[in-house]
Amino acid sequence: MEIHKHSVFSFLTLLWFVSTSLVNVLYAKEVYLSPELYETFHPNDVINLFFGSVALLLCTLKTVKTSRIFLPCRSGMLLFILYNAIASVYANTNGMDVVLLLLAIAAVLTLVETGQYQRLLGLGVATVHSKRYASLLIVISSLFILRSALQLLSKEASPGEKGVALADVLLCTLWLANGIGFLRNAAKCFIAAFICYIHGSLLFLSLLLFFILQPLLLGTAFPFVDFVVIAMMSTAFFIPLALLAKEMQQLP
Repeated sequence: MEIHKHSVFSFLTLLWFVSTSLVNVLYAKEVYLSPELYETFHPNDVINLFFGSVALLLCTLKTVKTSRIFLPCRSGMLLFILYNAIASVYANTNGMDVVLLLLAIAAVLTLVETGQYQRLLGLGVATVHSKRYASLLIVISSLFILRSALQLLSKEASPGEKGVALADVLLCTLWLANGIGFLRNAAKCFIAAFICYIHGSLLFLSLLLFFILQPLLLGTAFPFVDFVVIAMMSTAFFIPLALLAKEMQQLP
């Protein structure tokens, strides 16, 4: 059985992500040396451990691996891991996070050369609502880039906030590029845009879980208004994601 570089790197990335999250959860006080970093990243580590463990389990199921949306979902998860690694390395650099960042970069870079990805591109998937989905991706990514860029330049932002802002700028730039590509050539860029919607949905879901876990783990007040606002914003990714996934599954 032929083993592709992307499969090796993606599995190692996912395994290291779960391991890193577990270490961070078990030894949070030792990993995060300031209260700000602890409050920013500890609830997120619990979420990452859950997401990573579920993804690792699904990767072992044959029915999941043979699904047409398996590769896009795995790629969206890799972008999610890359996002977290960028934020962690910037805010609280340690050896495990640096290794995770390098593995995630390698997994993402080897994606485009895989035969399975090229076959998905060759399907020429197009949707009658492609301009709507592309415009939504462009608008949201542009807003996030602007907000995060301002936060990076702010002298009042903490290292944790700046780490997240840097990850937003870098990954939302990818959303923007794929949104523009999807607008110009829907069939060729469908898969890339679909992956961005998966990644964005994971980030929104992670943030909603963060709002729920933060009071439980840190004893802070539940941010009801923030939760409602993010829940409403998340539908801009959840609904298109579901519709795009349905269209992929209906292909002959």
